[in-house]
Amino acid sequence: IDGYDPYEAAYWKNLTPDAAFRKYLLGTLECVKAHHNFDVLGHLTYVCKSVHNPTRKPVPFKDHLDITDEIMKILITKGIGMEINTSGVDRTGTFLPSADYLKRFKELGGEIVTVGSDAHTTEYIGKYFNTVKEMLKACGYDYYTTFHKRKPEFIKLI
Repeated sequence: IDGYDPYEAAYWKNLTPDAAFRKYLLGTLECVKAHHNFDVLGHLTYVCKSVHNPTRKPVPFKDHLDITDEIMKILITKGIGMEINTSGVDRTGTFLPSADYLKRFKELGGEIVTVGSDAHTTEYIGKYFNTVKEMLKACGYDYYTTFHKRKPEFIKLI
């Protein structure tokens, strides 16, 4: 965003958490409008997991609903999915994005949801995946999605 990675300190300089979140989401909105050659939007609320986020909390769902709704509607129209990333649990206490976003994606007609752990070391591979399954069920999903040669494959939640 403006040449900065939202994970780095320089992005957060002179921004309140709310302004940092909004700026990030507006940048994401620009990207999903402009680009078509991707299958899944990776952790929508990535910005909140930065160690430079002074709140160490997730992006508040209702505070930016105008932007996130627009992002989700574009994804759905383009047949693009949304990723739930488990890496936020240890840093923010919830998935990226949290259940509120997944419920809203489903309400708007979203069906393609993938799960990732953003593992940089082996102990994080698949961490919290069982919890994600239960959260997806609670949000009204019957399956999660994987891809094979860029074609979605829907895996029933058991």
